[in-house]
Amino acid sequence: MQNSGRLQTISLGLELFHVQTDTSFALPSTLTTIRIGKPKNQLLGDINVSDLPNANFVSRLHAEIQIEKKNYYLVDVGSSNGTFLNNIRVEEKKRYRLNLGDKIDLGPGSKVTFLFLNKQKVAPEPPTSLNNPSTVIQMEFLDTRNRKPFFIDGLGKFFGIFGNIWNYSWRSLKKLFNKLRP
Repeated sequence: MQNSGRLQTISLGLELFHVQTDTSFALPSTLTTIRIGKPKNQLLGDINVSDLPNANFVSRLHAEIQIEKKNYYLVDVGSSNGTFLNNIRVEEKKRYRLNLGDKIDLGPGSKVTFLFLNKQKVAPEPPTSLNNPSTVIQMEFLDTRNRKPFFIDGLGKFFGIFGNIWNYSWRSLKKLFNKLRP
């Protein structure tokens, strides 16, 4: 496989991403309703925001995400402080279809903010000689004058091969090593 230089991502379903804490909450597509709030008795799939900052703006049962035929809908279920979809307050008990990237605020002032996103994971890169820490490069360098192994002249060959990887020029390194050489 060729390395294109781009990270590959794998889609893992949908999520609500809490902006203030960089926390992801999975939205299982196997459920028909996901409740959001501070429930006394949490059910499977519920999103409990009790431990998030500014949770005091969120009602016990604040909103729901309803899933129907691969479509996701946001419903305010009678919250005290309201639910906002893309900065617009939604009407209580009315369904609003969610689109990827939508911003959901529980209460005013964007203090408890979620983004409706594709949950993604960066795929690990296949091991190569550049990203595999167990790779060892061994080279023997010879001083052309004495035919003895010598580090500095060998660096020129090394950087000739791997020059694009390093940010230092050969000349500045050679000057540095000449100063250090006895």
